[in-house]
Amino acid sequence: MEEIWWKRLTNPLNFAEDIIYSVLDGKTVFVLYEKEMAWKEELIQDIVENIEKDSPNMKTNFRIPEKYAEPSEYIMTKYCSDEERNHYWPSAENTVAGFLAKSTKAALNKSNVILDLSSCGEPEKWIDFAEEYHSCFDEYDEHGVFVFFIRDTEKRIREYIKENECQSECMSYDDSIQDFDMLMLCMTILSEQNCSIQQKQYIAETAAALAEDDVETAGRLAEYKGSLPVNTLNITKKIFREHGISCEDIETRVKKALWKAQVKVLFPIIEQFRSRFISENIDILKKYPLNIYKTHSIFELEIGQLYHLCYSNQILSGKELKVLEKVRNARNSLAHLDVVPCNDVSYLMEIGQ
Repeated sequence: MEEIWWKRLTNPLNFAEDIIYSVLDGKTVFVLYEKEMAWKEELIQDIVENIEKDSPNMKTNFRIPEKYAEPSEYIMTKYCSDEERNHYWPSAENTVAGFLAKSTKAALNKSNVILDLSSCGEPEKWIDFAEEYHSCFDEYDEHGVFVFFIRDTEKRIREYIKENECQSECMSYDDSIQDFDMLMLCMTILSEQNCSIQQKQYIAETAAALAEDDVETAGRLAEYKGSLPVNTLNITKKIFREHGISCEDIETRVKKALWKAQVKVLFPIIEQFRSRFISENIDILKKYPLNIYKTHSIFELEIGQLYHLCYSNQILSGKELKVLEKVRNARNSLAHLDVVPCNDVSYLMEIGQ
């Protein structure tokens, strides 16, 4: 699934490539995300591999600093030898960032440094360090490059970067990735499933609605394919437990997700059936008065009104009326925030083809 997500779907792929191109251009990159980033480790691995391939003269490292690590001390320790550090004497004019920028022996100046700051309490300090370091170089000077992955749940870091006019690329995962991308992941997983496009959409919509913002969970649910709409509750419980998601009030969550998916998939089918039914039976229907339905146009009749008209005047055979009744019942269920039974969902999809 991570291969599909980061290498085949347009928005995630563009997001990853934008990070890579910015690093190769020598820019500091702040990768911000509020919700969980799907397959973040795989993205970082992909970034490292592509940067190393296109920038062989630079060494690329991925690191996760400790929660309370001080940027200057951490970078000095990781990217400067003990011998070189002995030449550093701190002062107001001689900061660690400035010292490393001027050093001809510090490994930092030939490094792409990718840091996951999701557990760091003060990412602003890292931002300040990177900005000070980069300010020591002219535009085309060779220097080290920083990429920071920062969890920004309150958009505090985004505002900090904006207020301080940081000379960098700020990329928001949540702005770049849309709900549609999660749906496309599920649809891609279902691409080889032997069923109609409507059935695939229904499974994908169900998985996406159940997972809400969790892309990885949506993908796992979609992998159950045709079993998901049939055994929704048990499958959802299983996947939620595997992903550490609370199963509290799970029945309500499942019902809401199924309803949401059914509205998106079944309402168009019901409307298409209504239009087709009127067109096929217009010669019979136009013989009966419409004033009780408060309309003068047969084409404005709702599915419930059509059922009432046909039932009251015995227009259809028993089998045909039963079809119309099922469609009406499904429409009424959805309109009252209720879920259409699984067997009826399949039936509606069959008549909608």
